[in-house]
Amino acid sequence: MPSIEIVCIGQLEVSDFNNLPFRLFAGDRLVSHRSPRPLFQPEFDTLQGCIYHLCNPDRGYTAYHLLTAGPEEEELEREWWTGIYFLPAFAPSVRMILAELLNASPVGKVVFTSDYQFGPKVRRYKRSLTLERFWELHDTRKLHMNALYPLRR
Repeated sequence: MPSIEIVCIGQLEVSDFNNLPFRLFAGDRLVSHRSPRPLFQPEFDTLQGCIYHLCNPDRGYTAYHLLTAGPEEEELEREWWTGIYFLPAFAPSVRMILAELLNASPVGKVVFTSDYQFGPKVRRYKRSLTLERFWELHDTRKLHMNALYPLRR
């Protein structure tokens, strides 16, 4: 099952996000909830800050119910796990979380990761994206699963 994790770089105390339409777990130890072999733990081990795990509304640590491939006609052409596209009910909350974490980071940086054990090849992007560019990629369904995206203010 897929996991979505966000690291707010340099943040000392976790932000409190209330009234989300999904569950969110946060902590100041940068440990992935994905097991048995989290793809991006080596990168997390080099960072300091707080981590946020986006999870299904009901239970568990996966983000399966937050994602879709897009409109029904696209569902036929691609599997949901090849890319990251948040369902319309959840996308505004994810936008808000990313914006708030970029502002909370003393260095203005966050790392967004997606991890699915049976997903496509792993991608580790080095070049930071603005939040605007990240959402452009999202909205055009060009965000990849099994990817690490550095974001900057």
